[in-house]
Amino acid sequence: MLSVSSQQQQHLFSSYRTLGLVTNHVPCILRIHQRHSSHLLLTAIGKVFHAYRLNTLQVLLVSDAHTEDIQALASNSRLVFVASGSSIYVYRRVFHLYQTLSDHKGDVQHLLPFGDEHLISIDESNTLRVWDIQSASVYFLLEFDPKNFHITCLLHPATYVNKLLIASRQGTMQLWNIKSNKLLHEFFSNDDIQTNSITAIAQSTVVDVIAIGYNNGQIRLHNLRYDETLVTFTQDFNGPITSIAFRLDNVPHMATGSSAGHICIWNLDTCHLISQMRNAHKQCSIAALHYIPGEPLLISNGNDNALREWIFDMPDGQSCRLYRERCGHSKSPRCVRFHDNEIVLSAGNDGRLRTFHTILDNLSRCFGRTTRYKWEMELNENENNDNDDEKNEDTEQPLPIIDLRCEVIKENDWDGIIAIHENRRRVSAWNYIRATRSQHRFEHERFATKVYHNTEVLATCCDISPCGNFGIIGYSTGHIDMYNMQSGLYRGSFGNTFCYQTSVIRIF
Repeated sequence: MLSVSSQQQQHLFSSYRTLGLVTNHVPCILRIHQRHSSHLLLTAIGKVFHAYRLNTLQVLLVSDAHTEDIQALASNSRLVFVASGSSIYVYRRVFHLYQTLSDHKGDVQHLLPFGDEHLISIDESNTLRVWDIQSASVYFLLEFDPKNFHITCLLHPATYVNKLLIASRQGTMQLWNIKSNKLLHEFFSNDDIQTNSITAIAQSTVVDVIAIGYNNGQIRLHNLRYDETLVTFTQDFNGPITSIAFRLDNVPHMATGSSAGHICIWNLDTCHLISQMRNAHKQCSIAALHYIPGEPLLISNGNDNALREWIFDMPDGQSCRLYRERCGHSKSPRCVRFHDNEIVLSAGNDGRLRTFHTILDNLSRCFGRTTRYKWEMELNENENNDNDDEKNEDTEQPLPIIDLRCEVIKENDWDGIIAIHENRRRVSAWNYIRATRSQHRFEHERFATKVYHNTEVLATCCDISPCGNFGIIGYSTGHIDMYNMQSGLYRGSFGNTFCYQTSVIRIF
């Protein structure tokens, strides 16, 4: 138990602010204001959600923490709906808690606003509820057997009054009238493709036509009125379709996201693939895709803690480029240091060195990413590995930074940051002003001799002198070497041969 004095001082160690969190696996949502051009983008991060200005991707506000992690987000023209555990929180004006809907027995997994008066929700027990938002009561309840019809997606088809389209893991879809509580039609009940589960559905820009994505990478454009498939697309890479979006500026394009992190752009007039964004979100699935109405902009988010905006302004009129992004570490941070009173240097297991501003998130920067293959090719450390397949496999493996030091006094003149990488003896230098990695690599030539040929030599710790002129590096062999930060040249060692019989673990 804590003592009385410890209990009284607990508030001194309470969390103040979280840095570097942008989004997670929950699909982001767009909140479009019809009366003015200030649109919002909402993303979930654990128990809270962030609201970003769409035109700048700056954080507008952060919600209060919920009791459990957020599983789904949705919004209509007036309200924002947040599913956390078995409860649904209704917000007015994004930040004001208006109501709490808590009739579910399990965790809520899907939300779909049905007009301005109703909300549809589905929990993990495969139970569908239609809520009357004004009275906070359940208007309609429908239970499905997961063995026969396991719900995966929901859609309100355009111009279909009181109609709800439900997709299942079994590959079938059902069209319900939620006012009369009747099943109107079942799609693909006798189709061979029903063995492939439906993972995404989206309304196209044409009435009666929707896009259906399957777990085998296939996309169908299907006419609901005639129950007829118009065209079928198939992605080249394996994995399910995770999101679908249609361009909303009178250009017949469709974007699809995959579990491999790639985005495909399809031309609906010619029915063929026109461009791809490979590794748009590396090593994670595309959680959501949204085209901005009336603009050639595409929003994507993924589980790599990144929110990206793509613009279609290339000369061919079909390809796109990265226009704006907001991202943090895709893996856990490994080393954190204060650069000054407002800037924090952070190195993560994703191999990236980043800076986070404690006050303004838009001033955060990324210095770059170091991979094992690129590092070894630059430093000629891969002499014994001539297998091209192994090199290709190592191309994207990150090289984490395990320790770093910085000094601000000379950063305007030359490099002011040095970093130690995992299981490496060479130490890298970074330039804070240019936000790039320097050409200097620090390593003593003694480690290339036959004396250390069978000895594993690793850099274990580092520091920079207060004057900013020298970098000091400690090794697992007990050596401590000093290098010039401006030229990168060796300037001396501490001790006659080595300072310690064991590894150097810290330099002050």
